[in-house]
Amino acid sequence: MKLGDNFPESDRCEYGNKNFVPGTVLYLRCEFTKPAKEKYVVIACVKPLLLFVVNSSISSFIESRPDRRKCQVSVNACDHEFLEYDSFLNCSEVIAGVELDEIIGQLVNQPGRIKGVLERSTIQHIVDVVRDAKTISNAHKTAIEEALSSQALRASGPA
Repeated sequence: MKLGDNFPESDRCEYGNKNFVPGTVLYLRCEFTKPAKEKYVVIACVKPLLLFVVNSSISSFIESRPDRRKCQVSVNACDHEFLEYDSFLNCSEVIAGVELDEIIGQLVNQPGRIKGVLERSTIQHIVDVVRDAKTISNAHKTAIEEALSSQALRASGPA
């Protein structure tokens, strides 16, 4: 049991809602992967709820496709203390359709699943990559760019 598990549910709900902002990294049970597994994800946009997946390496499928390869954003462990090793944010594929209640339920039950917020320069890099991505719809591009651009102004860390 973690310390946060001892707080009242109302406090855990407030904490989860307060930290549910674009650029936040979560560690979730992801049913959209095959098979379902625990993954780091980044909130790209809250309304509509859009996520990007964090991977430890770039798959050969992505490596062999230049349009997808250039949409992989490096997330350095030295700049993000919640990561154990350097990782890659897959910005070539937007995860949509995940139920907000499902995520909030995980965060309320285990507040430690909220890992932190990406640093400002990483958020800006995501915005730049998404803007040029050929695999993301224009509607999602606009929503993500607006959400992350406003968050980048509030994010801590070096520019």
